[in-house]
Amino acid sequence: MTTVETSPTIAGFTRYAMIVCAVVAPLVLALTLLFAPHEATAEGEAYIRSFVANLDGYALWSWLGVLSIAAFIPGIFAVSKVARSGRPVLGLVGMILAFILALPIGIDTDGVIYAATKIGLDVPTTNRLVTEIDEGLPTSALGFSFFLSLLGFVLLGIAALRSAAPKWAAIAMIVAPFLIPVAWIAQLGNLAAGAAWLVFAAASGGIALALPPAQRT
Repeated sequence: MTTVETSPTIAGFTRYAMIVCAVVAPLVLALTLLFAPHEATAEGEAYIRSFVANLDGYALWSWLGVLSIAAFIPGIFAVSKVARSGRPVLGLVGMILAFILALPIGIDTDGVIYAATKIGLDVPTTNRLVTEIDEGLPTSALGFSFFLSLLGFVLLGIAALRSAAPKWAAIAMIVAPFLIPVAWIAQLGNLAAGAAWLVFAAASGGIALALPPAQRT
């Protein structure tokens, strides 16, 4: 019987790639918020007017968003593997909920605003369209799934407290998901919103660094 062994070099590369993704995914979100030309935490017509005034920047931000979501997949795997080594069941539940963040469940509101503006809809009409999408569709309730994903990361942070991850990283992972929605609810501005994701990036990277190195068997 022939045994196929995993190359330590490839396994090592995979480990570091997962760690990098765990940092890059939330870091890209943080940077897009910190350097966004529009008021990301505004609401209603105020947000739409700010967005429309800087419409040319949407292409870059949208592609960076795609990059972030793609990186979140291996990043979540990295954090979850460490967290599950501490508390397997809690880590598994946290992983399942956290993956909601990487699923195309909700509608891209910015994309709707961009398309509406391109076809000439005015701001009040665009605002009514966005409101109807957010509140009037049969699947509008799925918009709250984002909060379930944040809960998943909180559970991963709690599970990571019993793992080899640094305690500061596990605690930061528990705290960061609470900071993220606060910036929007309180409309604290781009700086606060970006800072919350920076804390998340530090937590995610700190936990992922505890990934065990590959062993040759």
